[in-house]
Amino acid sequence: MFFKKSKKKIIGIEGMHCEKCADKIDKALEDLSDTDRVKVNLKKKTATIYYNNSIDDLLLQKTIEDLGYTVTGIKEIH
Repeated sequence: MFFKKSKKKIIGIEGMHCEKCADKIDKALEDLSDTDRVKVNLKKKTATIYYNNSIDDLLLQKTIEDLGYTVTGIKEIH
């Protein structure tokens, strides 16, 4: 059986100060239709997005910035 490997993007985020901030970002990104899984790391100030098809960087940025945080960069990992 063949399984498609998930793609991954790492988003740098400024403005997270507590677990509640991280949870808010995690939920907003999980609610996007193209994400499979999200892991927000408060200490590293990053969110890792796993997805199969494609996901728009501008959508990711807008979703986070609409919550009041700043995106410092988005990097796709192969």
